[in-house]
Amino acid sequence: MSTVPPDQISSLARSLGRNPAVRRIRALLIARRSSEAVMVALAAVVGLVTGLLAVALIMLVEAVQEVSFGSLPDVPAVLLMPALGGLVVGLLTWKAVPEARGSGISSVMMAIAVRGGRIRPIVGPGKLVASAVSLGTGASGGREGPIVQIGASVASSIGRFFALDEERLRSLIAASAAGAMAASYNAPIGGMLFAIEVIVGGFNIRSLQTIVVSAVIASVTARQIIGEALIYNPPQYTLVHPWELGLYAGLGLLAVAVGIGFSRLEQLVEQATRHLRVPHPLVTAGGALMVGAIALAVPEVLGSGDRLPDVLGVNTEPVAAMLDGEFSLQFLLLLLFAKMLASGIALGTGSAVGSFTPLIVLGAALGGAYGQVAAMVLPVEGLNPGAYALVGTAGVVAAGAHAPLTGVLLVFELTGSYELVLPLMLTTGLATFISERVTTGSLYTRPLLEAGVVYAEPEDVDIMQTVRVGEIMSTGVETIGPRQSVAHLREALRRSRHHGMAVVDERDPGDPRLVGIVTLTDLAGTVGSSTGDLAAERHIAVEEICTRQPLTVTPDDPVFRALRRMASIDVGRLPVVAPEDHGRFVGLVRRADVVKAYQRAVTRGLGAQQRQASSRLRNLAGATFVELIVREGAPVAGRAVREVSWPTRTILTSIRRGGDLVLPSGDTVLEIGDEVVVLTDSDTTADVRGLIAGESQPRAST
Repeated sequence: MSTVPPDQISSLARSLGRNPAVRRIRALLIARRSSEAVMVALAAVVGLVTGLLAVALIMLVEAVQEVSFGSLPDVPAVLLMPALGGLVVGLLTWKAVPEARGSGISSVMMAIAVRGGRIRPIVGPGKLVASAVSLGTGASGGREGPIVQIGASVASSIGRFFALDEERLRSLIAASAAGAMAASYNAPIGGMLFAIEVIVGGFNIRSLQTIVVSAVIASVTARQIIGEALIYNPPQYTLVHPWELGLYAGLGLLAVAVGIGFSRLEQLVEQATRHLRVPHPLVTAGGALMVGAIALAVPEVLGSGDRLPDVLGVNTEPVAAMLDGEFSLQFLLLLLFAKMLASGIALGTGSAVGSFTPLIVLGAALGGAYGQVAAMVLPVEGLNPGAYALVGTAGVVAAGAHAPLTGVLLVFELTGSYELVLPLMLTTGLATFISERVTTGSLYTRPLLEAGVVYAEPEDVDIMQTVRVGEIMSTGVETIGPRQSVAHLREALRRSRHHGMAVVDERDPGDPRLVGIVTLTDLAGTVGSSTGDLAAERHIAVEEICTRQPLTVTPDDPVFRALRRMASIDVGRLPVVAPEDHGRFVGLVRRADVVKAYQRAVTRGLGAQQRQASSRLRNLAGATFVELIVREGAPVAGRAVREVSWPTRTILTSIRRGGDLVLPSGDTVLEIGDEVVVLTDSDTTADVRGLIAGESQPRAST
């Protein structure tokens, strides 16, 4: 199979851009880009291209798989081919296309949230090759994430070519994600809901038209080439007894543990690899080698869970087998553990595979094992473990991705079965409800939260959602002990002139425990205040009058969440607790802190306004605004602006420092943590990033 070199693709794109007919069409569409008809037309193009690319990835994976596992004996192939594929992918993603590492969905969401939907054109072909090699050589993961990122790259390029604003560009990228999921799973409705729940972050009528059109066209395109057969075709299971709903509720609880466990495992592997002092290609190859070692014992962990290479007596369609109830309880438990470990390692070490399909495999294994245990404990006629495997897929998807509607509708479309609608709704609803309350962020939003990005569409987000509580909270505040007297509290409030205090048990100075919150209102209701005998307050402990189990926030929460909670109970302060331990007190957020948050949010908003106003300049002059944070060890840190050797035609336009906007001069010293906006040529962006953020990034293809 021959491929076209990227430089030839770029040359062809430039030639098309200079073609008079193409230029006239582009000018016409730019003039009418606000028209809904134009957006629908672009969504149709994106859906068609995404569908074709999804088919291309499927065929490339099969071709690589045939070469990889058809030339060596089974044991060497299973052990060595994943490692070889990991090395190739690691080399590709080390310098050329670092965005292609991992699933790709979080990377797309980051591009939407931080870069206004701008994705480098090289990401699409780079991800296509990297994912074909990863999945074809047996890396444990799915193809849906890569197709989402490939389609998003296409949508971004098309949107920028026609000068779409950020809102419409986001809609087009969401449409590409819907098309990617629809084509990957032959599931247009599931693809549409995935885009709405995960990429858009909620129902948005302005994006709905483009999402629907892209999903339908991508699905039809893939069906015409690959066929209309269902990916899985289990028996038509039904709800045997109404009391079975209690069993399905229990399955929902277990799905939370599996979904969160998988996300945490991937996170732990990522964190561990950051501390390794070895080149990235060796990390990816090492992770793939570990996957191969796991596959020697459980070859069903290879690839995506369907159409596996025929090695070591593997069941080439393990998910279908689980839905048919073919595996034993012991093997299902082994597969559940092995698949979670293999997929977490593959994703955490940078293999270009998706994380959505592993959720389906884990859900099927969990549900199948749970159903077999239920059938043994409750010998009821008609209780079928395959039905629990089917519902388990949706439950783990809902818990891991926080996408219950996607889980339910995707099961319907993957299997063609609508008989288990009540168990599906109960299991996914319960799994989502609990997972959202025991963990912060989903499998896809967690990387964004770690980077300090709260994912949502800017026009639908309170300005306070751009600032986190940890940035503005008061630390080292005066607190009161639970066993101290109310008289001591009254004096402390008079001295500090505050209206309330956090009640904190500090018997262990290294682990202050939040007991409650106490205010002047609580103090007014004491015996001493009502009788005038203030001496009686010496015998009343603060813990007797304080409000226990108050509403709290964590440093990672956006300030708008703190504001909502303060308004809901009409208080002027909230305790801040540690993210990992909600009983450990770390600070307090007061109304005065909210003012600081507002000032900081406004100055950050200047950057977004500046990017929007500069879009015409970028289009006409080939210039771009780069927004970066000065990192420790960066060449500019601690140096005056005039002392830095800036690239030609580079202008430092503004600095946001804390809550202030600084207009730089030659004598301005750049400090670590400064948010710097620079106007530079498109081909010197990498140099600017190296100076300010200490990054070494490849230049974008032109």
